[in-house]
Parts: sequence; structure tokens; C-alpha cells
Amino acid sequence: MRNIFIFALLISVAGGAVINDLAVVSEEGNTKLIIKSDAPFVANTFTLKDPARIVVDCSGVSSPLVGKTFPVNAGGIKELAVTGFTEQPDLIRVVGKLDRDYSFLTSTEENNFVVTLLTGISTPFPEWLASASTAIPAAPTPTPPPVAPTPKPVATVTGRPISIDLENADILTVLRALSEYAGVNIVAGKDVKGTVTVRLHNVPWRRALEIILKASGYAFREDPGVIRVDTAENLDKQDYDLPTTSKIYKLEFANPQKMLDKIKAMLSPKGKANVDVRTNSIVVTEVQPIHEKIKQLVKLLDTPTPQVEIMAKVVDVDASASKGLGINWTLKGLESRIVRADISSNVNPTIAGYGIFNVGTVPSLAQVNATINLLEETGKAHTISSPRVTAVDNEEARILGGQRFGFPTRDISGNTVIQFYTVGTKLQVTPHINSLEEVTMEIHAEVSELDKASALAGRPIVTTSEADTKVLVKDGHTVVIGGFIRKKKTKSVHGIPILKSIPILGALFRETTTSVEDRELLIFLTPTIIKH
Repeated sequence: MRNIFIFALLISVAGGAVINDLAVVSEEGNTKLIIKSDAPFVANTFTLKDPARIVVDCSGVSSPLVGKTFPVNAGGIKELAVTGFTEQPDLIRVVGKLDRDYSFLTSTEENNFVVTLLTGISTPFPEWLASASTAIPAAPTPTPPPVAPTPKPVATVTGRPISIDLENADILTVLRALSEYAGVNIVAGKDVKGTVTVRLHNVPWRRALEIILKASGYAFREDPGVIRVDTAENLDKQDYDLPTTSKIYKLEFANPQKMLDKIKAMLSPKGKANVDVRTNSIVVTEVQPIHEKIKQLVKLLDTPTPQVEIMAKVVDVDASASKGLGINWTLKGLESRIVRADISSNVNPTIAGYGIFNVGTVPSLAQVNATINLLEETGKAHTISSPRVTAVDNEEARILGGQRFGFPTRDISGNTVIQFYTVGTKLQVTPHINSLEEVTMEIHAEVSELDKASALAGRPIVTTSEADTKVLVKDGHTVVIGGFIRKKKTKSVHGIPILKSIPILGALFRETTTSVEDRELLIFLTPTIIKH
């Protein structure tokens, strides 16, 4: 559309549009000055004072009316004069001498340029045409510097563009002019009154209406075939006085209870909304304007929620060997909590101290997996678990891996019951997807271990290390949480077969060694956005 409009302008300038007539007509209490042409052209309109005049500079045109002055004496216009410029032959100026200053609107109708003077003259008058009038020679005037014309923008989805110059104009007169220009029905409430002063240039008419009403303290509602103008309070009251209807909004993806909370915030005092769990729908009883708002809300929010597949890998590795995995530790020395719980008693767990954990990334998970496989062959690494879980965007996912054991304890009544506990690695991950297809993960990690000595003594104690962090990682990349260091004691017996097993004397034929090594637990997390 824009290309067609510009092309038409180029044709009019190159071929030369011809202004062949002028018309002055009465329309709904206003006066229209119509500059008639055989092709579109560019025009710029402004006013002059002392005496009051309306000036229209027409660019890229010619006219047989140049040099003529026409007496009009109708609709607030005394006379019209058409002049040209020697320095710029394709510029023609139409000057209308007015009986006083008027606000005006400008528009185009096919090839014609229209200036609407907001005169407020209620008495209609016959149409005036320059072609049907006797012209008098125009007095020679000095050539003023031509005003540079401003091209009009193309109409947008919000309405055709309009230029407005209003000074203390009656707002009802302005609304009538906008109604005529836009071809829409505008109904003003009884409380709409006052004047408005505003100057707008090439603004879509719907936006101009919004600006004028907002400046005057009014609002509008668009109903089928009509625009209602009134105070916001009156418009709300009118909406609430309408009859209610019941509609069913069936949801495809959104949670109905969460959607219900948002809909209830929009309801009028007499509106009602309920969830139908069986059909995953919301039944709303409301007036039509509120239904329109709810419809837009449901359309906006009832969309597929992105999902993230989180692949976890928990590896127990020799602390010295972990340095060869190629992990880039971007954050080191973060504080973690160490909690000790005596599960044979009802005493609350206590914080035994604080440790540290690290957060990093790996350039290639495949390369790290290959290195871990080599370490497993030498006994320096052990993969504890490799779970996968799918999480909805902004919803928490839980990953639990470890061993479950039972321990006899007593309930409040003194009866012996078996209580089960899980010891191992627990992850709580909440992913957030941004527009760049990056994933922010809120991670809570717990690594728990059973003290075997205390378990054998009948008072099992579980030591848990907890860490919380938030990391941003690209889709498909891997983040690593480490620093969970613990000491592993290994006891081995060497000696002469058979002889080392002889009671008492066997000690002479065997050797017992105890070794202690540092082991580190590494948690690898790889989020992958699921594409629909």
C-alpha cells in the first residue's frame, strides 16, 4: 500500500496534477474547503492572523485558477485567492480570507484535498463552486518564501492520518468532525462538554481521538458500529448495566485454576466465574465488554508452555583426578551448609558447619564422558546415576538418586515402627527460558551420607551438604557443581594364602594397610529446550 501511495505521488509530480476547481460546502455545522484535482498531490496547511486566513500550499501542481480571486461570503470564508510562484512554478497557494480564526482538520478524498473549518455554523448554505463564480483579478503580492510541504504518511491499521489545529474548540464540534472524517458513528454522553486546544500533524485519526479525549478527561469504548464517548466512570457504569451472558472458555494449555484467578480480577461486581474440571474450561457470566477483555486474556495466556529436558550425571571421582576433566570453574568457594541429623531421635537437625562448593562449565560433555570412562576403568571414578527429567518452564523439577534404608524407631505411642530414609543426591531445579534460548536454572543440591559407624552403634547419623545457586547456560550446554569433598577410608589385607587366615597365628602371615583418599562428588546438568 505504501509503495502504491508513493508511486501515485511521483506520477502526480512528474505528470503535473491539475487543480481544476474549488468548492465550499456546509456539513454538520462545519465548513469544508475542497481543492479539486485530477490526481493526488502533496499539500501543507497553516493559518495566519491579522487578518485571519487559512493557507494551503499545493506542491507539484498547476491550475488555470492561478491569479484569480473569488468572493465567497459563506461558511465563514470571505474570499479565496489562488496564486503561483515564479521561482517554483509547480507550487500553488490557495488563501482563504476568514471572518475570524477557526480550528481546522485536513484530509484527502480520492484526488481532492479537504480542509474542514470548525465554524460551528448551524445554518446550512448552498454549495459554492469557483467554476460557477465570477472571479476578480487578484492584486499582485510579493512572493513569500514557499513553505516546504510535508508529505502525508500512508494510512495505518489505526486509521487514516489527519492533521488538526484546534484552539479552544468545542469538543462536541471536534467529535462531529472526526465522525465525518473517519466515517464512524460517535455518540457523546451528556457529561461531555468543554473546549480543547491541540495541534497534531499527520496522526492516525484513532490516535488523535484518544489524545483529544485524554487531554479533556474523557474516554471511549468501541462497540460494533459505534464509538461511545463519556467519562471513564460513566462508561464503566454503562457496561455494568448491560445484560449478562454466560460463556465457556475452554483451555488447551493453561492451568484452569491459575487462569481463574486472573479472570476474577477482571470481573465486574455482578460477574461470576467457575472452573469446570471435567472439560478443563472456565464458565464466566458477565457483560459483553468484560467478555471481550477475557477473550483477549485467554488468547494471550493459553499458549503452549516451553519445556526443558534436564539431563543430570552424578559422578564420584578422585579429587586429584577431577582436575583433568577440563572443567572451567567460573565460581569457586561458594558457601554450602553441612547438616547433621540423628534419625534415631526426634531432635531437630543441627547445622554442623559450612563448606564450600564450586560452579563451572565444560566445553564438551562428550569429551568429559570419555575421560570419566577412562577413570572408571582405573577405579578413580564411579558414575552414581544418570537421570533425565522434563520440566515445564518456571516449574520445579526434582531429581533423586541414592539408597533407601529402614531403621526401627518408636512413634508417639511407644510402638516400634520402621522409618525409611533415602541417602544420596537430591536436586531441585527450576528452569527459566529467555528469548535468546538461554536457560537460567535455580538449583538446590543436597548430598547426604550415612555414617556407617553410628549406624552399627544403633544411632544412625546422616550428614547432608546443601548448596543453592542460580546459573545461566545456553541451550544444550553443561553446567557443573562440584566441591563436595569427603574422605574415603580403605582397609586392605595382604598376606600368604591360607596361612593368613589361621586364628591368632595368622597375624604373623598377613599385613593390614589403611589408606585415606579425598573423593569429590561432581554434578553435571545439561538443559535442552524441547522444540515443538
